Amino acid sequence: MNKCVTFLLGAALLPMTVFADNAPDSLDENISFYCSFDGYVEPDQARGSDKIIVGNFDKKRFSFIDGVKGKAVLGGDNVQSLRFRVKDNVDFAAPGSVVFWFNPVDWKVQTPDTPTQGKTKWKQTYAAGFFSTSYSPKGYIVLQRTSSHVPGNLNDVIMLVFPCFNDIKKSNVRSEAKLDKNTWHQLAMTWDGLNYIIYLDGKEFQRTSVPYKLTSDKLHQDFVLSQAKGLAYDEFTLYDKQLDAQEILSLYNRFKKSGK
Repeated sequence: MNKCVTFLLGAALLPMTVFADNAPDSLDENISFYCSFDGYVEPDQARGSDKIIVGNFDKKRFSFIDGVKGKAVLGGDNVQSLRFRVKDNVDFAAPGSVVFWFNPVDWKVQTPDTPTQGKTKWKQTYAAGFFSTSYSPKGYIVLQRTSSHVPGNLNDVIMLVFPCFNDIKKSNVRSEAKLDKNTWHQLAMTWDGLNYIIYLDGKEFQRTSVPYKLTSDKLHQDFVLSQAKGLAYDEFTLYDKQLDAQEILSLYNRFKKSGK
C-alpha cells in the first residue's frame, strides 16, 4: 500500500434552513453544507450534491445517541464512512470553514498494555478520521485523531496533514490533546486558501499554511466524514467563509453541553 494512504483508511440546490433553537443565526447564509444527524445521516442542506456516494449504503449500519442538539450519529462495529461531492459544497482554494462536534464515546485508546510496532519501542497507534478529501495519488487533506506512539504518553493527537503532496510536507501539523471519553468536543478548521487554523473547544489549537492554493484540479472530487467505531458526530457544518475566532467561540458557547 502506498505510504501516503496510511494516514486515512478509510445536491441539487436546497433552500437555506434556520436551525438555531430560538432565532436565526447570522452565519446561516454562509452555510454550504449541513448534517444535523438528528436520527438520519442524509444532509439537511447542501449547495452542491446531497447524494451519499457510498457503495452498498445501508442506513441500518448507523445508530444514534443524544447529541449537543437532538441526536448524533455513532460509529459501530460495522462502521461506514459518509462521502459527498466537493463541488459547490466546499472549496479549499477560497475562504471556508468546517465546524462540528465529536464525542469519543468508546473509541480505541492506547493503554500501558498496547503492543509495540514490531520490534521497535513505539506503541501501536489508533486512528479516527474526522474530515478529509478522498484519497488521491496527487494529494489529499486529512483532519484526524490518532493515539500517541510514544511509550507512556496516553494523550491523543489531533493532526492536519497533506498526504501525497510532496511539496507540502512541511505544512503537516500535529498537537496533543486530552480527549476524555463520553465528552462532547467542538472541532473547527478555517482556511483562506493558504492558511489553516484549527480550533478545539472554542480556542485556537494549531495553525499552518500551504505554499499554494489547493484548487479542485489538485484534489479528489469527493470529501469524507470518516466515521470510526465508538466515535459520535453532531452538527457537521461547512461554511463559505473563514470564520474568525469570535465566531468559532460563539458557536461553541451556543452548543456547549456537559459530557454524559
